[in-house]
Amino acid sequence: MVITPLTREELTSYFDDTAISVIQYFLKKSILSQPERIEGQADLPIQIPKEHIEQWIVQSLGANSIGAGSYPIDVYLNDWGADVKMLSCKIDKEGNLKNADSGETSLAQKFSDGNFGDNNSLDALFNNREFLYIWDRWKDIIINKYERVEKDLNINRILYFFILRAGTKFHLCGVKLNLRNLKSTSINEERSTNDSIWINDFIDLNYGHTKIYKAKKRFELRLKPKYWFDNNKLLTFDTNFEQSIVNIRELVENNDLSEYIENNLIPIIRDKS
Repeated sequence: MVITPLTREELTSYFDDTAISVIQYFLKKSILSQPERIEGQADLPIQIPKEHIEQWIVQSLGANSIGAGSYPIDVYLNDWGADVKMLSCKIDKEGNLKNADSGETSLAQKFSDGNFGDNNSLDALFNNREFLYIWDRWKDIIINKYERVEKDLNINRILYFFILRAGTKFHLCGVKLNLRNLKSTSINEERSTNDSIWINDFIDLNYGHTKIYKAKKRFELRLKPKYWFDNNKLLTFDTNFEQSIVNIRELVENNDLSEYIENNLIPIIRDKS
């Protein structure tokens, strides 16, 4: 496989007890920033900017931030670098992970048709079902993308760290990238269509799958979080967050906002659990 899940032991070799405490701290801070709902509204999903997630990893691991949005990785330390991503997950009424795909994330984007030859457009190649040619060009994009990192930063390990948002719970997992195994991948001809190409042997299908999308011009990954959970490859953080029904405007008008903050928000960040 090109990307292989980190075992729990490998994951905790990066995220030790101190790192986990740092992430728990940032999760509590993020909960404080979630807007309260008013009477009659449904719960709002917890939203955290990707830039903040990247900074969690910088702070928790003592890593360096690249600070460039288009660079292939987000953080690095010593001989490794990592791309940091956040994915949404489906849960049942009890808050447990469903046996379903996560949201998608891009692993590589095609920025111009020039990647596919001067006389070829991606749409035309899809229409002609030249799937192998498309995948060969995309492999070149992936190799060039990460070989640049290895050369720039003298890095020999490329990782992905994923934060999985599942209701009020968050999970952390990771994979390692092996570019040499790109040569062992193939096209899933049965599942591929004029709109998308499924790739075999990029990731174990129990853990996720990858596709090239014609319309979005992206190579995307989806994970299967429940399988990760069942096979003990996730670190789980439960925020125990219950969204309050509060009319903030009324609190301000009645000069009660300070009391609300003292009684309801400050205890969250002080909580040692």
